[in-house]
Amino acid sequence: MYDNKENNFKKKGLCISLCAALVCGLGIGGVYYKTNKSPQNDGTKLFSDSSAGRLSADADKKADSSNDKKTEENTENKTVTAGSGNVKNIKKNTKKASVKSAREKINEAKEENNKKDIVSNNENKKTNKAEKDKNKKQGKTVNTMSNDNSLKFDAEKGLVWPVGSSEKDIILKFSDSNTVYFKTLAQYKINPAVVIAAKTDEKVKAAAAGVVKSVKTDDETGTTVTVDIGSGYEVKYGQLKNLNVKTGQKIAKGEIVGHIAKPTKYYTLEGSNLYFEVTENGKSVDPLLLLK
Repeated sequence: MYDNKENNFKKKGLCISLCAALVCGLGIGGVYYKTNKSPQNDGTKLFSDSSAGRLSADADKKADSSNDKKTEENTENKTVTAGSGNVKNIKKNTKKASVKSAREKINEAKEENNKKDIVSNNENKKTNKAEKDKNKKQGKTVNTMSNDNSLKFDAEKGLVWPVGSSEKDIILKFSDSNTVYFKTLAQYKINPAVVIAAKTDEKVKAAAAGVVKSVKTDDETGTTVTVDIGSGYEVKYGQLKNLNVKTGQKIAKGEIVGHIAKPTKYYTLEGSNLYFEVTENGKSVDPLLLLK
């Protein structure tokens, strides 16, 4: 009997031990699950390996930092992109502004040049008009004087001596058929005028009233003044200087035309003189026939 009780007691102890072990195992298993399967607030596990935890934490930190970097990079890229867009826009606007300002400057320069051209053209027109008016007035004056009824040459009254007083003062006579000997040239030739001896600086008077047709310089006759005295007659005064008349001027009979100059190389041996030629309708005539 005693043996049966002992066996029962052993069986009960074994059952109790098994139950206690089971309960302990279940408790330990629950605690293990909670501590290892369930993460803590800081992301680590209670009974996990410290190096693994550190690696896991480092990995998480790296992931977070990489995410932060990506976010920052994305933000920077967006900022740079936006900034570059602004820069581009600023550059475009600057270029447009510079191009616009350059065009405006060019247009302003063109306008200034146009204004200057207009002013210059107006001034040229005024100058040309003034010159034309002056020429017209001179032409009208010459024509009026030439066609003036008072400007008529009376061949019977003739011409006054411009220098000298008689035929004895003539060095070379008129000749349209027979030749005349010229000492300086050492040759005979036709002479369409008379060469009257005169002193240098001696005054030359107008042989008749008329209008100065031209003032020219000739190698042979020097400074020569041609005067229209009307009725188809013209008088030429050569070997002159210090003129008192000009083209288009009306002169009266006996008025001073100029002064006797030194003779040209064609008359050096003949001495200082007045070259005096008279033409009727373009043909030379002997002045002695008209000088009175």
